Amino acid sequence: MKIAACDFDGTLFRDGVVSEADLEAIADWRRSGNAFGIVTGRGRNTLLRDVKRFSIPYDFLICNNGAMICDEQAQDVYCAVLPEPVRAEIMDHPGMRASSQCAFFAGTAIFTHAGKTDYWILKEHVLPRLSPVEALHMPGLHQISLAYAEPGESAAWSEAFTEGCGENAGVHFSNICIDITAPDVSKAAGMTHLLELRRWGEAKEVLVIGDDMNDLPMIRHFNGHAVANAAPEVRDAASSVFLSVGQMLRERG
Repeated sequence: MKIAACDFDGTLFRDGVVSEADLEAIADWRRSGNAFGIVTGRGRNTLLRDVKRFSIPYDFLICNNGAMICDEQAQDVYCAVLPEPVRAEIMDHPGMRASSQCAFFAGTAIFTHAGKTDYWILKEHVLPRLSPVEALHMPGLHQISLAYAEPGESAAWSEAFTEGCGENAGVHFSNICIDITAPDVSKAAGMTHLLELRRWGEAKEVLVIGDDMNDLPMIRHFNGHAVANAAPEVRDAASSVFLSVGQMLRERG
């Protein structure tokens, strides 16, 4: 059996759709006895909204940059909680004040910062609010996500968070977003935990593919791949570049 995992936004989900060719390739891959899943910075519920919309088949979901792992029924089987002292450090950071939007992921729920806009990325997604004090003590909180006006601003704040909090937190940069998790969390670590949990250590091959900076640890660890629209740094780190997830699955199946 082979294991394939792909990033979602910009990799499988491009220009607002998941292509029929990719869906067919995923179905063929699984019919051949292989496993397929998604590794994303999104939370479970925001991911499932589009997974259900496009009827994407899967055997696992790794969400919030590896902080949460879900099985084939979308039930969480692993969660790395963000320690309260780290949450407090993030709340007091200038990068928090500079962000235009902020979301808190706790268990399978998502909340927005009471002092910022009441939606997350897209205006139609109005979410319940948490005050900073409530977020500080929220059980199961495993990711704080911040959004900025443009990628250059988020890149600069990502460097600032890494410099100021990097020993205590995982800082994951992707486009206009910065995701903050527990320090040992990454897409690479999430995939490693998955292989242990599912006892897939003897898998014939593990294929991973992505497009953005938060995919780099996974691509480097598993000698993975990039899609053609990936950031230059990601393409440079990849062992090969494919036009799509479907092309990778067909050629490596």
